[in-house]
Amino acid sequence: MLFAVPWLGRVILGTTDTPRADRPLDPRPFDDEIDFILREAGRHLARPPTRGDVRSAWAGLRPLVKPAGAVRDTKAVSREHAIVVSPHGLVTVTGGKWTTYRAMAEDVLATCMRADLLPTRPAGVTRHLRLVGAPTRSGSLVPLTAPPGLHLYGTEAAVVATLPGADRTIVAGLTEAMVRFAARHEFARTVEDVLARRSRQLFLDAAGAVAAAEAVGGILAEELGESFDASTSTRAFTTLAAGYRLGPSVA
Repeated sequence: MLFAVPWLGRVILGTTDTPRADRPLDPRPFDDEIDFILREAGRHLARPPTRGDVRSAWAGLRPLVKPAGAVRDTKAVSREHAIVVSPHGLVTVTGGKWTTYRAMAEDVLATCMRADLLPTRPAGVTRHLRLVGAPTRSGSLVPLTAPPGLHLYGTEAAVVATLPGADRTIVAGLTEAMVRFAARHEFARTVEDVLARRSRQLFLDAAGAVAAAEAVGGILAEELGESFDASTSTRAFTTLAAGYRLGPSVA
């Protein structure tokens, strides 16, 4: 199955299902996986994409719950999470994925209540609780397909707009003020924190993120003071981002 998901002004193409025996901290997609995705996408898009169209390529490893029987094909293994309570009361959650984090948490609490590990309470009390920075219900909503910008900060956009550098763009969708906000309010401590985690520049355009790294490092130095080594953090991010940029096909 192939996905083409519009996201932050780009399109994410994926995904593959390749078993791996290793567990790298930052896994990279294999060349044959990239070629497979581009080839299959080309069968359905008006213009077949090439490696030159790819702005960033990355991979993730999903933990799967091992089934009781012998299953050779990982496609047949459930993507759902499993909760196990040991005789000593240790609660273990395996499998699942971060996009279902809330459902997983609710299931864990329900399991703990049934096992008398927690007092029984009404379920789902946070189901409609709005997260920090979520846009107000009355405000106009910008679709997630739109390019990144100040709208992504929701109710905190006004705070970002008051910080120094709100009118100075480092790279499309990222201003100096956004970097300062990341350091002051989102506990960003490295260039990677800003360009990969607080914003999504690394995943949208790896080359653009590299081009912004030095400027981001300079702003973080102003915000964090002597505890921050701008050169080391910038260098570490540049090395990381190199793995997200595609070279020519090895096929």
